[in-house]
Amino acid sequence: MNSHPDRRGLLARATAVAGVTAAGIAGPWGAQPAAAVPGPQEQALRHLFTHPVIGTWRGTVSFSDDKAEQTLLAFYPGGMFTAFTDGIHVAVGRWEGRDDRHVTFGLWQVLPVDIHGLPHTYEGEVRALHQAELSGDTLVSHGEGRGLDIDGNVVLTFEARVRAVRFGLTLPGGG
Repeated sequence: MNSHPDRRGLLARATAVAGVTAAGIAGPWGAQPAAAVPGPQEQALRHLFTHPVIGTWRGTVSFSDDKAEQTLLAFYPGGMFTAFTDGIHVAVGRWEGRDDRHVTFGLWQVLPVDIHGLPHTYEGEVRALHQAELSGDTLVSHGEGRGLDIDGNVVLTFEARVRAVRFGLTLPGGG
């Protein structure tokens, strides 16, 4: 008696199930039938690639201690996010659209020893979560963040507001 599964049989069954599933989703010509209404998961996935927040933005980050920094934000198709603030602070994160006018984005960046100077030495990380609203080519958000030391202890908390306007990045020659 062989205790190993019949790989050919498993492959044949998996291929048949995949074919039936793909045919049911894609229809006979590779597209969804016109009468099909996308469910919430399909709508959320589509939003990650068509949401109005996708693109580049420049603006100001204002903190609860009355300090402000200039920022460049980029929201990429698929939910990735980057920020370049005050010319030295780089943050990465993810975004998710709640609808065409509202976005949640979270960011992470290293926490330098001198938060307002060049980041020569790091002592932890900054994490923040923002709720943003879009109005045409303007993005306004409110976020709460915290700084963590190398051991994960909270060393600072803050509130931040972002006000940014969309701007385009194009390659020379119109690309």
